[in-house]
Amino acid sequence: MLLARFWGPTRGRPVFLLGGLTAGANLAAARYLASRHRALDRQYGADRPFALVLRIVEPAAYGTDFTELAADVTDVAFAPAPQPAG
Repeated sequence: MLLARFWGPTRGRPVFLLGGLTAGANLAAARYLASRHRALDRQYGADRPFALVLRIVEPAAYGTDFTELAADVTDVAFAPAPQPAG
């Protein structure tokens, strides 16, 4: 699942995207954000976007309660789009 923070063109309030394939995955991303928002704020600051791939550890045993960071894809997600050839 994906957890991302970014801003629209007017740079108002941040937008948080919780992208999972199931409701349980979305719930896990929301719980991850709620429990780690201060750590994410320290790491990325209040004005930098981030994009994190999360995974649920042992969903059959723990449900959505045990979620961990699988990859930080911020650099790839917010890289400028390549210019078309020609």
